[in-house]
Amino acid sequence: FVIAIISLIGIGIEIFLTEKVGIGQVEATLIVGIIVAFVSTMEISATIKQSSKNTFINTITIARKEYMAELRKAVEEFCVTAERNDNDELKELSYKLKLLMNPADKENEHWDRKAIEMIDKIVQAENKTEDIDSFITLMQSWLALEWHGMREEAKKGIMSKEDKKTLLDTEYSKYTEWMEEKDNGQE
Repeated sequence: FVIAIISLIGIGIEIFLTEKVGIGQVEATLIVGIIVAFVSTMEISATIKQSSKNTFINTITIARKEYMAELRKAVEEFCVTAERNDNDELKELSYKLKLLMNPADKENEHWDRKAIEMIDKIVQAENKTEDIDSFITLMQSWLALEWHGMREEAKKGIMSKEDKKTLLDTEYSKYTEWMEEKDNGQE
């Protein structure tokens, strides 16, 4: 479509150059050819750039989906093992889970630090049931956060730091509000 428009404009420029400016047919064709080549190169460049951006977003989305699946599986294994009170395996699984987290990430500190704190508490607790339930709720919220992030990036492309921060804070607020309601028996 763009090439057709460029061709029509090129024909118009060629007619203008030959009839109004008095440039010969060969020179006018050469000028139009250079202009069309330049515009086509710009269009191809923009298409390649958009394609690269889409490929990057798709790669991140796939990696996120894989991360979510791995995290979900590790949480499941950890919680089942905690309920069985198999402390040796539980400790091993706690390491696996912690390696999926980054407590040093200042932008994501609510989630990772809170999860690690809860993992350590479960490993050390005698009665793990309440702690497991709280941990599962945190991880459900975390997975919801990841899902919302993927959806936003699919809609808008790469999210700005401000948008990420807003999403993190919003989802963490939802989680803390839910936990307060739950603790007050308002489920």
